[in-house]
Amino acid sequence: MIRIGKVELGKIPRIAVAVTDTEDVKAINSCYVALLEIRIDQFKKLNPDYIRNIILNRKKAGLPLILTVRSKEEGGQKNISAPSKLNIFRENISLVDAVDIELKSPVLSEVVRLAKKNKKTVIISWHNFISTPNVQFLNNILVKAKKNGADIVKIAAKANKSEDIVRLAKWTSANKNKNLITISLGALGGMSRLIFPKFGSLITYSYITKPSGTRQIPLEKLQEHLRLYYPKYNQSYIKKSGSIENA
Repeated sequence: MIRIGKVELGKIPRIAVAVTDTEDVKAINSCYVALLEIRIDQFKKLNPDYIRNIILNRKKAGLPLILTVRSKEEGGQKNISAPSKLNIFRENISLVDAVDIELKSPVLSEVVRLAKKNKKTVIISWHNFISTPNVQFLNNILVKAKKNGADIVKIAAKANKSEDIVRLAKWTSANKNKNLITISLGALGGMSRLIFPKFGSLITYSYITKPSGTRQIPLEKLQEHLRLYYPKYNQSYIKKSGSIENA
């Protein structure tokens, strides 16, 4: 079973909330999630001391951190040069528990090397905002990402019709022992953030103040639905939140 920090993945749905440099600390501390994804590409400033201080602040929540510097081509908000991106990873790798780096990134191999050297979990991601590929293409992405050192392979692709969601769900189920995160994007894709954990997707993403991806479900609503449809998640939520509700 794979872990990010001390959080075990695969037994129950795990929520990661994307955080930037704007969220209130109290809101983060009270959101009852498993992981924080630090979205550096959404920071207001990118100077090294500023980034480090924000990450140190986010560590106070006591949750495993995923360091992400998303390229604009794959959904990021800023154009960050390859050398700058590599420096951000290099300077902050010791502060986090995992990295998320794009399969297409020119600094992929170096970021993976840094992560492995520092014993951090490697998420290699691939995004398509136009369509969902066929099964053979998905298989090729998985093989390539694993060959490049992925501990977890993340695939997010736009669903233009319901068949796209079904295909990605079936593919996820067929490969669930290979440590996947899968998401259907677009107007039709919101349901994937609720149902794909049932097929083997390890993490589903939400937000506190504003979404970092298309059709993300607001945190409280996502938690409400997960508690309804995943009894083990409900039990974990009650324990974590200190709720007096009956499981």
